[in-house]
Amino acid sequence: MRGLAALYLLRERDGRYDRHLALGMAAMVGVPVLAGAVAGRTDQAVVVSLGAWLASLAEPRATPAGRLRQLLFRSALLTGTTWVGLLVGDRLWAVLLASAVLCLLAPLAAFGVTPLIALVMATGPQPVAGTREHLLLFGAGTLWAAAILLVPFLGGPYGTPPPERPEPPPRAPGPCAELRRAVAVGDPRVRYAVRICVCFTATYAALTLLDVPHAGWALIGIATTLRPSWGATRTRIAKRLVGLVLGCALAVALLALTSGRPLAEAVALTVCAGIARPMRGWNYGFWPVFGTPVLLLLTDFTAHVVWSDVLQRLANNALGAGLAAVTVLYLWPARAERRIPERLQTLLETHARFLERVATVAQYGPAPARERRVRVAEQAAGELRAALDGLDRPHPDAAAALAAADRLRSTVTAYRPYETSGLPARELRRGAARLDTVAARLTGMELGTTGEAARRALDEARARVPERPLP
Repeated sequence: MRGLAALYLLRERDGRYDRHLALGMAAMVGVPVLAGAVAGRTDQAVVVSLGAWLASLAEPRATPAGRLRQLLFRSALLTGTTWVGLLVGDRLWAVLLASAVLCLLAPLAAFGVTPLIALVMATGPQPVAGTREHLLLFGAGTLWAAAILLVPFLGGPYGTPPPERPEPPPRAPGPCAELRRAVAVGDPRVRYAVRICVCFTATYAALTLLDVPHAGWALIGIATTLRPSWGATRTRIAKRLVGLVLGCALAVALLALTSGRPLAEAVALTVCAGIARPMRGWNYGFWPVFGTPVLLLLTDFTAHVVWSDVLQRLANNALGAGLAAVTVLYLWPARAERRIPERLQTLLETHARFLERVATVAQYGPAPARERRVRVAEQAAGELRAALDGLDRPHPDAAAALAAADRLRSTVTAYRPYETSGLPARELRRGAARLDTVAARLTGMELGTTGEAARRALDEARARVPERPLP
């Protein structure tokens, strides 16, 4: 439980809460629904806000021209996928074909999984019956979000464009050659595309044939938790499910307080939207806490939703996360070399727990579990050593990280098991937190940089342990 809490509370890389983006999100989502509640046109307003909500999930680019192109492309992409979903919503084969194409494009940064979510939402019942009116409202919402994100105060300051290269870069291989090479070496992006395609389409077909209520939430659970590696998928599942439980509890409370009062619902939606979106960059685990009520209110603004409906959505989202875990573990598993980042992640996590136990001994006195933590850390080092020995070619960066882990343990174990003098508990815990932070990022890094990142973190942790003075 303690490990789950530490994982859930772990901040994202360079994470911070952007107050300016919070104001922008409140305007993007809140202004349409507030205006609709006052004018008595909440059906049309929620479609505009839904388009703005989905369009805002992209990280705005730094340059004005790049941001404008990005936001216009996202607007066209999301509106287009929504149009496809409205057209083919009652034809299972067509939805499966469209979702398969979007899944295969998901690894590309310009696409991601948001178009899949837009497609799923468009295949269900809509508050506005006419396809033309729905598309115009949804497209207007995406453009409304783009207009707000173009404002530097709300979407983030603009940076200077990169300098032009004096010489043209070497010609890159063609897309077919690059695809063949990626498939041959087991590129994580290709495996990710195949995994999400198989998992998403198979689940969509099964849930549709079984007529499972609120099935779209299971598909959203797959799209939001399935990552290219097991380590990243595990982290995303833990953060999302814990946050979703809290978010569903908040949604039940808000529904009880605002049910039947459109203006009160609009205010609650505005506040939650302003809090939620910046949370994605600070700590993804807090994003579902406030994002779940927003999505629930946008999709069922005029319906009478009870707590059992919220629990069904939670269960379906958990089902999707479980299917994502099974998929990443058993569908096209990584080669031995691709598992090195996960071994390094385990190495850092076990040594972080070891440092925390030593800090407890130093601060509060003897704790018999310290020796067990030493053995667990040594076992993780042994597993990484065995994995490196089994590779076809050397991995010097990972070997350097392994040596750094050995140095860290040796520096700490030079102290007698229950000796407390000279061991700064606060510094040890800071070193453990640093190891946890780097461990959470490893599986999202390029393979060639994981070993160096792990080595630096282990050396930084060792630098916090003073050398034991000679007797």
